[in-house]
Amino acid sequence: MQYFHDVLSLTATATSLFDALDLVGFTDAKVTTDDAPVKGIAKHPATEIGLDVALLAIGIARVRARGIVTKGDRLMSAAAGGVKKIGASPVNDFAWALTTAADGEFVTILVR
Repeated sequence: MQYFHDVLSLTATATSLFDALDLVGFTDAKVTTDDAPVKGIAKHPATEIGLDVALLAIGIARVRARGIVTKGDRLMSAAAGGVKKIGASPVNDFAWALTTAADGEFVTILVR
């Protein structure tokens, strides 16, 4: 189920294909590495290169948890898609967990 509540949306001109609720970086491509800079969360899929897609830059969204995430955890991007708890020295944390989730489950996050 797609769920988000946005306060600020930005536009990405897709440089890769991605699904709704995928993390998108500042290159306007799907994030595929741990602790990558995140521009926003795709509100719609990018089904072709060059397509303009709205991104949730500030707000609340539901994404996949990679590893156990506990309510209140600071989060960063996960290479497998979705988010994971920050590591020892994060560079690009961008959200907080509003709910608790097991690996592979959906977690509601606050994107700042």
